[in-house]
Amino acid sequence: MATPVTAFEHCEHPVADIEYRQSEIINFREAGADFRWIDVKEFAMERGLKGKAAVAAVIADAWYDDDYASPSGTLPDPSRGIHGPYRLSSIGLDSFERVSARACREAVREWAGLRGDLSPVFTAKYEELLTRHLANATTVFRLGNLGPDAEHQWGGHIGQFGFLEFVIVAPREGRASLLVASDD
Repeated sequence: MATPVTAFEHCEHPVADIEYRQSEIINFREAGADFRWIDVKEFAMERGLKGKAAVAAVIADAWYDDDYASPSGTLPDPSRGIHGPYRLSSIGLDSFERVSARACREAVREWAGLRGDLSPVFTAKYEELLTRHLANATTVFRLGNLGPDAEHQWGGHIGQFGFLEFVIVAPREGRASLLVASDD
């Protein structure tokens, strides 16, 4: 059996140290019968770490190995080699494209509106989350659609309304945020 390739082996940058700080989840069930959610994992990183080097550090971290189909625990799960609908070995630096903060915000807004209008109170809740994590960000990277060949055995059960992922980098604050919006 071949040894699985981990995400950081695809990186052209040396992997910097980052440290998981916290996770915040907005559950759309608060707004009605809806199985969507936004999960943001925040990492502390060395100040000045920029661009793809920050992405490399995030995807190499144990917290990135998350199937997003089961609740996150207080510690990262042992490696299953899964990230959302994809095999972790299918994700590398070339899987991410640089986008603007505005494009990130618009993509999340469009995704959030797929099932109709949400209450102003609920909309303000996810808008505040976006504003907070995009504040002082110098770069934002979006994970592209890797297609069905990159999916794991049951990956098609995640993201019926889409699987959005952004790595938001704020080097002056020494912060990287992994924002995932999807459904299970």
